[in-house]
Order: sequence, then structure tokens, then C-alpha cells
Amino acid sequence: MTEFGCARCYGEDALTALAFCTTRLRETHRLVRQSHFGISLRECPECGQAFVAIFTEFVDWTGGEDAQYFDIVPLTRTEVTSLAAQGSRVDLATLGALGSVRRRLSSAWPTGADKTIAWRTDSLSVREGY
Repeated sequence: MTEFGCARCYGEDALTALAFCTTRLRETHRLVRQSHFGISLRECPECGQAFVAIFTEFVDWTGGEDAQYFDIVPLTRTEVTSLAAQGSRVDLATLGALGSVRRRLSSAWPTGADKTIAWRTDSLSVREGY
């Protein structure tokens, strides 16, 4: 597997990495901007590592605390070029496949459950929120 990132953006502690990534990664492209679904390409100011950030919210319309998911997946330069060219027509299956074959930073807050922040390497399904 290709090595990605630096100790700041891809370090071992997921909580520390998430704090850094959500405040310090620089957005280079906004592919999708919806109220419940967003995809952006970002870059680490420390090492230049590229990422795709995927936000999804599922509104249940019954009492708030809507499910929210945020995944940050490292990318190669070739992948950045391909995704940027796709723009808003980005292939969600491709994003899911990328996030399923390499370690990604994941924040999951399902409705009625505790929030978890972790490095994950399992299957990633990317779909539009609502």
C-alpha cells in the first residue's frame, strides 16, 4: 500500500488527525455542495497530501439528532486530477472504492447513538444524504 500523509494529517491518533484535518486542510475543489451532502478535495498544508472529504447527513424529521457521517480519504495526484475533472458528476462508487482499499479517517454519528471517530479500512458506501 502507498504511504500517505504526515504525522499531522495521517497520524495514528484519529481524534487528533480529525481536529487537524477539519481545521487545517485547504479546500482545493468543491465537487458537490448540497445542504445534506458535500464532497470536496483538500490538501494538507504541512506535507501536500491530497484528500477527498465526504459529508453526508440523513434527516429523519423526528426529533433532530440526524445521522451525520464525515470521511476523509487520502488520494494520489492522479486520483485528484480525475475527480476534479468529474466535478459535480463525480462517481460515488469510485469514491467508495477508494475509501474501501486504504485507511480513511471516519466520523460517524448515527441517529440515537454515540459519535465515533476512528481510522477505518472497511467498506465505504458513498450516497447522497437527504
